[in-house]
Amino acid sequence: MAFVGVSRNPDIPESVKTAVELAGGLGIEKGSTVLLRPNANTADLPPGSTNPEVLRGAIREVKKYNPGRIIVAEKSMSSLDTEKVMKKLGLWQVAEAEGVDEILTFDRMKRWHVKPDGASSWPLGFYVPEMLAAVDYTVALPVIKTHWTATFTMGLKSQISITADRDRAQLPHGKHRDTLFGNMIAEANLVYMPDFYISDAMKCFVTEGPNIGTLREPGIILASPDVVANDVVGLALLKTLGTVPEIQDYSVWAQPQIRRAVELGLGAGDRDEITVKSAGVGEIEEIIGNLA
Repeated sequence: MAFVGVSRNPDIPESVKTAVELAGGLGIEKGSTVLLRPNANTADLPPGSTNPEVLRGAIREVKKYNPGRIIVAEKSMSSLDTEKVMKKLGLWQVAEAEGVDEILTFDRMKRWHVKPDGASSWPLGFYVPEMLAAVDYTVALPVIKTHWTATFTMGLKSQISITADRDRAQLPHGKHRDTLFGNMIAEANLVYMPDFYISDAMKCFVTEGPNIGTLREPGIILASPDVVANDVVGLALLKTLGTVPEIQDYSVWAQPQIRRAVELGLGAGDRDEITVKSAGVGEIEEIIGNLA
């Protein structure tokens, strides 16, 4: 069974704590090297990026497990300097203030080439930072929102941040519900997939995205160790807010990213495999109703 915690609390770190607990906790082994990956694709403020207070809450939850090392790292879009982006967003400063051991960017890291079994949509494979092999546990901090060409960006698509610029050039930025794009996003999760997702839905774009669009402010944090469960609940939330037809008019399970992730066994296979627990979310039954 895949658990998803859904919390609403104006105290964002407290909301992160509650959502993580509802989802069953992080379960990090003492002494582990833990990587946290916020969304900092551009220097656009939330929901263009992860709210720094979500990162603060996530770091505090990780610290409860007495890890040996905490690293915060991310990669912005190809034309940007990730360190500058993270500092402009306040993510770098929060990581420093919370005492993480290291803050890194994937911009110029040494990489190795991978072509995982099942990654048929990546005929050239892709390149990932070698440092990921030394990480014991990864927490992704995606933002729940629409995306102008991938339809939506959540937990599955957050994995694109580990790929190299040359890999991103392979992505078919075209029409909404592009099956190839969805397949590539899902297949990128076949190596170094995060162990847990703390998703920022304090603010969401329900049209366009990822850096501009129609804004809604549900004030919600989602948490789950299961990427498919995380993303289908995120899609269900967008449907309650009123979103683009490519999401609104289809089952959450019909999205190419989700369909391919299920085929690959990356997470929950259907609604019956997901348990949603909530705190402070009055519309939770409406959200759950959209999981069909």
